[in-house]
Amino acid sequence: MIKRRTLLWGLLGAAVASCRPRVSDTLNVKLLARSIPSQVLKEFGREYSATFQAEVSLLEIYQQLQRWHAQTPLSPPLWRRLLSFGSPPADEAASSIVDTHLVTLSDPWLEYAIRQKLIQPIPEFDLVKTLPDPWQQLLRRDSQGQSSSTGKLWAVPYRTQGLMIASQRHIFKPNSNNKPIKKWADLWRPELEGRIAMPNQPRLAAAIVLKALNYSVNDEAALARDDVQQQLLALYRQVKVFDSQDYLKALVNEDVWLAVGWSGDILATLVRYRRLGAIHPQEGTVLTSDVWVSPADAELTEVAKSWMEFCWQPSIATQISVTSYGVSPAFFLPNVQLPAQLYQETLLVPGHGEVLLPLSDRGQANLANLLRADAHRE
Repeated sequence: MIKRRTLLWGLLGAAVASCRPRVSDTLNVKLLARSIPSQVLKEFGREYSATFQAEVSLLEIYQQLQRWHAQTPLSPPLWRRLLSFGSPPADEAASSIVDTHLVTLSDPWLEYAIRQKLIQPIPEFDLVKTLPDPWQQLLRRDSQGQSSSTGKLWAVPYRTQGLMIASQRHIFKPNSNNKPIKKWADLWRPELEGRIAMPNQPRLAAAIVLKALNYSVNDEAALARDDVQQQLLALYRQVKVFDSQDYLKALVNEDVWLAVGWSGDILATLVRYRRLGAIHPQEGTVLTSDVWVSPADAELTEVAKSWMEFCWQPSIATQISVTSYGVSPAFFLPNVQLPAQLYQETLLVPGHGEVLLPLSDRGQANLANLLRADAHRE
């Protein structure tokens, strides 16, 4: 298990001592482990003073945001209020100052973080402005976390993953009784009943059904259709393991034949287990991104802006993409050529995919009714 760790790189050497940033200029970032390669952190540290603390899960980061938001200064004891001289000892007061400038979140968490006032808007970022429209809807929100073309910018993406299907190679050989998996619709094949694992995320299950039926994953009206309801119920019968943390463990242990999951998880697993294979389904994939957000009440410094821009530099974006098994959003910009290195990673870059946008209140109601109806029918 990866342990929490702090990675610190500053400017080194007496020859450049006079150029070192002040302590107050040190960038503090809490990031998701394995989402940024260590060589990228070191390279940034050659120019700036920065501390990077890696967390194993997004849940830990989100809970830290909640703790910061709930933190309030402690009232001094009565005797100190009556004898108000000197500064109180550090252990008698709790500072409400957030000393972390940026943290990693995944885009599905944005709506909740905004509604709970855990994060703050980010100043305009020129490169983000040039991303295609679906990205603007993803990153610009109103005060309730809903997509808004006129909303403020709340996040800057740095790694994008696609939904994939991983499988046991020996079971799906071309000449075997089990035909190779090529598309989402294959998940409903009779022989796969009880042989699939996937994250326990109802929105993803619904997205898979929508893709298989040739709807957009963001078609909220389709969530109320009978064919979607029927196919979702049928998909649930095919799945043996619903577990957001250990769905790939079931595949590795050969408890299931297939696993649906994010490219970052699946491609990293394929490196260790060569007996597994993976595909981007023919109907297209679903895209989600890890993003930089700024905690509420944090000071968004120029160094923080420099870090976000640094992640979008072509050479750095390439390193992030290849090492973390997720494509940098820098390569979704119009008229941008993919580096040769990414062309060689055929499974890394999906042919086409849809950005999974937040549901409106109506869409959330449709999804809730869909899930409720399926639960009742079971």
